[in-house]
Amino acid sequence: MKYDEEADVRTDTAIKIMALFFASIMFLAFTTDPIASGTKEGQRAPPLEGLSYNGTGWTEFNMDDWLVDNWSNTDTTAAWMVVQFIDTDCGFCWDSASETGQAADYFSKTGAENWDGPVVNFIANVAELNIPGHESSRDEIVAFRDKSGEETCAKGDCTTRPGNPHSFTYIDDLDLDNMDEWKVPGTPAYFLIQPDGIVAWVSSENPQEKIGDAIFRIVGGEA
Repeated sequence: MKYDEEADVRTDTAIKIMALFFASIMFLAFTTDPIASGTKEGQRAPPLEGLSYNGTGWTEFNMDDWLVDNWSNTDTTAAWMVVQFIDTDCGFCWDSASETGQAADYFSKTGAENWDGPVVNFIANVAELNIPGHESSRDEIVAFRDKSGEETCAKGDCTTRPGNPHSFTYIDDLDLDNMDEWKVPGTPAYFLIQPDGIVAWVSSENPQEKIGDAIFRIVGGEA
């Protein structure tokens, strides 16, 4: 009886290839994150990066450095995050600066009066909208945050904007990289991010609810 050794080798090779193929499929099935990336509630927030100003100087910012792997809602100590998209020449951002600053100061501390929840860090992503007259700079970002300098913001001298100087980090997104990645159509826009990077609340989906009320309801567990 004739024996086709070459055919047998081809069969063995095919079986090995198919085995590797199915092993790869199983590996992807168990390791691929099933949560879609996006900016809707329940999705994983897109990357947020850039040079940032914290009151003393400019440093690299990467949101991933602020997140907690394998976080669960039973962990009440991990910090949450509010990402705010603003333009220093946006009149609505100017008007809301005081309220945002008060919320940031209140929720960024543990043990604060009336707030016993986890820390909520505020991050301002500063864009330069493609609108005539909306021309910003890093000097203007600093001036808007700190209420300092001789720059002109939305409604006049930056030192006269409502509220106190802000204590939270500002990211330079004048090239709109982050804003385009997050598909934010305008400013101001607010996102409440869980410690694991999942979007918990979006201002555009809850136009009647302020960010502070959303934090009380979602992070603080108010009914």
